[in-house]
Amino acid sequence: MEKLFIGRQPIFDRSNQVYGYELLFRNGFHPNEAVFDDDHYATATVIHNSMMGLELSDLVGSAKAFINFPESFFEPEVDPCFSSNRIVCEVLETVPVTDATLAGIRRLKQKGFPIALDDFIFKKEFIPFIRLADIIKLDIENVTPKKIPLLVQKIRGVASARTKILVERVETKEVHKICLDAGCDYFQGYYFARPEIVTGQQLSVSKLHLFELLRNLSEPSISLDKLEDIVSKDVGLMHKLVKLAVQHRTAKMPEFETLRQVLVLFGLKRVQSWASMISLSLMDDVVPEVFNIARTRAIFLRLCAQHEKLVNPESYYLTGMFSLLDVILKKPMEELLKGLALNDAIIQGILKEEGDYGRLLKMIKSFERSDSDDLEETYRYLYVQALKESHDTQGVM
Repeated sequence: MEKLFIGRQPIFDRSNQVYGYELLFRNGFHPNEAVFDDDHYATATVIHNSMMGLELSDLVGSAKAFINFPESFFEPEVDPCFSSNRIVCEVLETVPVTDATLAGIRRLKQKGFPIALDDFIFKKEFIPFIRLADIIKLDIENVTPKKIPLLVQKIRGVASARTKILVERVETKEVHKICLDAGCDYFQGYYFARPEIVTGQQLSVSKLHLFELLRNLSEPSISLDKLEDIVSKDVGLMHKLVKLAVQHRTAKMPEFETLRQVLVLFGLKRVQSWASMISLSLMDDVVPEVFNIARTRAIFLRLCAQHEKLVNPESYYLTGMFSLLDVILKKPMEELLKGLALNDAIIQGILKEEGDYGRLLKMIKSFERSDSDDLEETYRYLYVQALKESHDTQGVM
C-alpha cells in the first residue's frame, strides 16, 4: 500500500475564521519526479492517486484545500481530475513563466480553479503570474516588519483589484497587526496556535454543542452515555465541567482520568445541573480553530491508545483535549493542570511529553507541523480518521 503524508495548516481570514487549509501530500506526490509515460496527464494522475485513500472533506471539512502543483500540471492540455469548488491550485515558486504555463493557468481559471502563487518573491519576470493570480502567498520569513506594508503596496500596484494577499509565517501578534493594517486578506502561521486569537481568558464553547446540550438536557430520560457524548465533543464544556467537579471533589475521591469517571462520581442529575448552568451562561461565545485542533488531538490519542491496546483509552482523549489549555487561557500549563486534579501520568505527559501520553502528543504535533515522514503508516491513517471524526462533530459554529 502506498504511503501518504498528511499535513495541514489552517489559513485564516481577517476575522480569524478558517478560510482553508494547506495540504501536503508527500510520498504520494513527487513534484519533481516524472513517474508516468503520459506527460499530459502525469500530474493529474499523481494527485488522483494521492487522494484515492482519502476523502477531501475528511481533511478540510467545507473549507478550501490549498495544494502545491509543479510545472507539468499547468500544461494547457492537462484536465484536472477534481472539482474546482474545493481546490486552490498553488503555483510552485519553481514554475517558470512561459507561454505554456501562462496558457495552462488561463485555462484552469476558465474552469473555475482559483490560482495562488506559492512562496512569492517579487521579481519583474513574475508580473504575468501576478496579473493572473487570485491569491498571492507572501512569505515574510525574511522580510522586516516595517517593509511588509511597502511590499504589499508594490504587489497591489501590479495585481488585479480582486487579487487577495495571503501572508505566510505570521508568528506574532505584532506582525499579524502589521499585516492587517497593510490590508492583507488571509493569514497562515504559528501565531494562530497562540492565545491571541482567543478573546478573554474563558474557554469558548461551540454554539452547536451548546444547543445540542440544552436540547438534550430537557429530556428527562437522557442517559449518562448521551451526556458524555455531547460534552466530550467540546474542550470548553469539558474544562468547565471538570473545574466544577474539582470544587465538589472530596479527599476520598480518586484523581480524575476520564470524563466518564467525573460523570459517575457525581451522578447524572448533578452533572445535568452543572451543564445547564454552563450552557446558559455561554451562548455568545465563538469557537476558533484552536478548539478544533484540540478535538482532533483528543480523537487521535484515543484511536492510538485503542490501536496499541493501552489501558483506559478515554484518558488519552482527555489528555488531547486539555493539551492546549495554556494556549487558550493564556496561563502556564502547570498551573492549569494542578487545578484540575488530574492523574499525574496525564500531567507529565502534557507538561514534559513523558510516557505514552507524551509520546502520542509528540506524534500528533509532528502531523500538525507537517513533519511526520518517519512515522509508521498506521498512524498516518489514524490521523486522517481523527480529522474526519473531528469534522463530523464540528458542524457549523
